[in-house]
Amino acid sequence: MTDRTIPHAQITELLGRIRPTWTVESATPASDGSHVVYFLDVTTPEGPRECVLKATRRDQDPVCDDEARVLAVLGAHTDLPVPEVFGVVDDEPDLPTPAFLASVLPGANHSRTALPEFSPEAVRELGCSTGRLLAELHRFDAVDAYGFVGADRDASLDGGRPSTDPGQITVHDPTDDWTDYLRGEVDRLDDRLADTRFADLREEVVSALDALVDDLTGEFRPALCRIDQSLDNSLVDPESGAVTGLLDWEFAVAATPAYDLAFVEHTLAGGHWPLVPDQPDYSERIRAGLLAGYREAGPSHVVEQFRANRECYALLVEVHSMLNFDSWFDLRGIGSGDRREAAAEALRERVGCHR
Repeated sequence: MTDRTIPHAQITELLGRIRPTWTVESATPASDGSHVVYFLDVTTPEGPRECVLKATRRDQDPVCDDEARVLAVLGAHTDLPVPEVFGVVDDEPDLPTPAFLASVLPGANHSRTALPEFSPEAVRELGCSTGRLLAELHRFDAVDAYGFVGADRDASLDGGRPSTDPGQITVHDPTDDWTDYLRGEVDRLDDRLADTRFADLREEVVSALDALVDDLTGEFRPALCRIDQSLDNSLVDPESGAVTGLLDWEFAVAATPAYDLAFVEHTLAGGHWPLVPDQPDYSERIRAGLLAGYREAGPSHVVEQFRANRECYALLVEVHSMLNFDSWFDLRGIGSGDRREAAAEALRERVGCHR
């Protein structure tokens, strides 16, 4: 398993850079995820409070600073429930940087495998509230092309708050046309599939995707998209199932809203977990709630585009699942035995339904 802990002295040093008058009373590492995340109890001149420290493992790409900047912009310009960023340390060789300190939002955090613990009503509200929040996100005019999202540094930070200027949100290698972007994505997927256990499906899958991209319909526009809106990237009201916080913005993309709905349906329903034998699949219930919530708060044509183009987007979701299959199970400590092999076979069957 990957070590996601750091020495207490580094936690204290990072807090001192960001809030010199605050003192760490306790630091508890997050039990799930792939990043260095600590829940801190701190003493401040105004009294005790809780906060979250997110830092970078030595073997990780340094993207925490981008996330902090995106959060600062979203917090200032939308009504989305995102953490407040207190400060960022961009680059310090002796510390696990980039790193940032943020507020704690209300709600419970769950593993992405925890849907069976929810009542049917809570599952539906989870989907509905997520749909409403996605509509709010997609309304925010932050991008004008398609690609992976990052943030330009207006200045390097050594404990300061990031700028809230929306102009700092950038799209890497931007593409103006949606179908051109997807053709590029199919090419990238084609190359990466060759190195997976599903390499034998590569030719058929790529051929099917090419045809589906050619058949896409609608007037497309770029929007800032969530993509990985899983339970472990959410905070949820324990009574109703409504989403009260949106966590982890490290891998946002600029895509179309309907594409985002397809990926969020997958991640919110548990990602790879429903592939495991004897695990329930909540995709249909999540999808129904997601579309109902989006229709409440957003334009109806997005839901119509989702329905019209879902075959293409659903296959793209499954191909991404193929690429991340073994790393996903490795991260969660599920060995290469019968359960993993059965899940791989289930994924092959799902992909076959789209070909």
